[in-house]
Amino acid sequence: MAMDVMAVENIIQKAIGSKSEVVNLSHRNIKVLSNNVSQLTHVIRLLLNDNEILMPPTEITQLLQLQELVLNNNKLTMLPHGVGKLQNLTYLNLCGNPLGFLPDEFCELINLHQLWLVNCQLKSLPNDIGNMKSLEKFSVRENALRSLPKSFYNLISLHWLCLAENMFEELSSEFKDFKQLTYLNLNYNCLAEVPSCVLEMSELVTLLLKNNVIKTVSDDTILGLAKLTKFDLRDNMIDIKPDHWKGLDYILMGKSGLDEDVSVDDDVEEDDDEDEEEDDDSETDETKK
Repeated sequence: MAMDVMAVENIIQKAIGSKSEVVNLSHRNIKVLSNNVSQLTHVIRLLLNDNEILMPPTEITQLLQLQELVLNNNKLTMLPHGVGKLQNLTYLNLCGNPLGFLPDEFCELINLHQLWLVNCQLKSLPNDIGNMKSLEKFSVRENALRSLPKSFYNLISLHWLCLAENMFEELSSEFKDFKQLTYLNLNYNCLAEVPSCVLEMSELVTLLLKNNVIKTVSDDTILGLAKLTKFDLRDNMIDIKPDHWKGLDYILMGKSGLDEDVSVDDDVEEDDDEDEEEDDDSETDETKK
């Protein structure tokens, strides 16, 4: 049953009167927000996740103090005109909305540190996404991406990147410039080999390539990855085990057609899946507290 509109209005009015910096309207079955949200000019963190909002009112772009905007799990098909005005925004969660595309002005959010775009029905990213040079953590898991814009490689602050569950068959050679990356998730794509450009990312600690179509891995695949401790190659088509992989806490290769002596046991596999899911969705979950 939808929450009474007046009850939501009362929450907003109370926040306006108290000048609260945090307003939580999550899980309220809200379909439409009233225009008076423009009066929440003091708000730093606005939680609107898990509602039925089709489009936030344009007035939301007047909240110039806003640093965190949480809109995951709504029904957004577009973002309000003027979204680029939110120049203080450092965290944006749009996961689970059928957006389909992002407008060019989206790339004006140049102070974003974290951007979550899981399951947004995206086939491409804006050409100017490289303008968002403050991005440190970015997930675009579970979309339909085949490639990335050239400007993407200008994201010099990026250290955590999830491209899992897309349609990548290869990575651009420019990926090698992401030498600051410590976490890279390429699970559930269409990669036929471990991308050579990835092997030049000297800061990588975690490299996930589960469930691709990789057939061979050479002995020297990870020689340049001195800091790598977790390498997941499960559910590929590998039938030859490299001889000289050392220094990793986890080399996960189960169900890859390998001999049983290199299979990981079920407990390890299950634990890893939980950790991986937590990595991608932890930011979404915290908004529900």
